[in-house]
Amino acid sequence: MGSVRRWGPDEDDKLRDLAGAGKNALEISNALTRSASAVRRRAEVLSVLIVAKAWRARPSHVATHLERVAIDAIRNHRPFPAGVGPSTVAGMIDKGWIVSEGPAGRRYRVTDAGVEAVRRKIPSSS
Repeated sequence: MGSVRRWGPDEDDKLRDLAGAGKNALEISNALTRSASAVRRRAEVLSVLIVAKAWRARPSHVATHLERVAIDAIRNHRPFPAGVGPSTVAGMIDKGWIVSEGPAGRRYRVTDAGVEAVRRKIPSSS
């Protein structure tokens, strides 16, 4: 049996930060070079909630459904559909998929990278 490695205050803080950012136990364990079960046990001791199931994260270069419908709306000069809010728009700007045009960021243009993001196949969840 291996030796027990004590948790330090820096690791506790990093665990709290990663859990607060919505990372799951597997992602946190990789960042801390600890086992997922050790991370779950420590989170319980610290009363920190972490995502219970290790969901497969969609690659950031593949557009989500909301991003796809937003890009479609921009390309066809229609208003954004329900569910597309400021955070979706900000995320697409950060990824370089759209750029703001006109006054006060009310109009957008889809970039070549945005067109490519929509063309990419959505990975299956299986």
